[in-house]
Amino acid sequence: MKSSFLAHGKVIIIGEHSVVYGYDALAMPIKALHIKTTVEDYNQMWMDTASYSGPFFDAPNEYDGLKYVVKTILEKTTHKSPLKITYTGEIPIERGFGSSATVALGTTQAMNQFFDLNMSKQEIMNITNQAEMINHGKASGLDAATVNSDYLVFFNKKMGPKTLKEQLGATLLIMDTGELGNTKEAVTQVRKILNESDTAKKNMERLGELADITKTAWINHDPQTVGNVFNEAQEILHSFNISTDKIDQLQNIALSNHALGFKLSGGGLGGITITLCQDKAIAQNIAEKCQNLISNYWIEEI
Repeated sequence: MKSSFLAHGKVIIIGEHSVVYGYDALAMPIKALHIKTTVEDYNQMWMDTASYSGPFFDAPNEYDGLKYVVKTILEKTTHKSPLKITYTGEIPIERGFGSSATVALGTTQAMNQFFDLNMSKQEIMNITNQAEMINHGKASGLDAATVNSDYLVFFNKKMGPKTLKEQLGATLLIMDTGELGNTKEAVTQVRKILNESDTAKKNMERLGELADITKTAWINHDPQTVGNVFNEAQEILHSFNISTDKIDQLQNIALSNHALGFKLSGGGLGGITITLCQDKAIAQNIAEKCQNLISNYWIEEI
């Protein structure tokens, strides 16, 4: 017997880091990037990924979230036979695409199907988010909600996720710096800065306000305002020391070539950037001018 589940990645539009402290955030699913999780009976507990193939519970520490998912679901079943869990797909890891949430969700859903557990959506979300807490030290629930959504997600930690089906009417250029981000390190660094600086606390509050401004502008189909928000948010994220020289270079190129706005997306310290453009031609031109600095790019109509 075999069960598979295809889960997609995400990008954060606005609110990375501030969402951890209870402020609002916006993120969108990226359907072009996905990971397929396949669960089947096997002669021992086994994990098969692009970077690790071996006994499941001997996998390196970065797979601790997945180990939690598998242990938790195995406790819900009387099934005693070992499993092989295989991950295939093309979400670059540690870039801000939510790859850890994607595989946690995919594993939960595939095992739910395999064992016919009929878990509720909330149970699935709780397991996925707990895996994220293990992976990142502190997780808001945003990644877990967005990899589980087909639409833009407006997320508030107290209220939870709400979907927005409106289109902004612009083009988003997503560029992969090729530099591995480190969410755990970035979250720790930002927390330290917040503990030491009142200015940083005000900046964090402003990031929260910018998420609300973005939501209103999005519903009003106002890309210019969203672009301005991107630029202000990037200044704040830069002040938290989570930008890099390469991200700064990409920003200069983008804003010199008619981008409406530019910011990093995700934890920072590398990873991906998002550039808001009036149309696809502008996005394509910026991507070509950045070709020597990036490892890949994607263009999405939003």
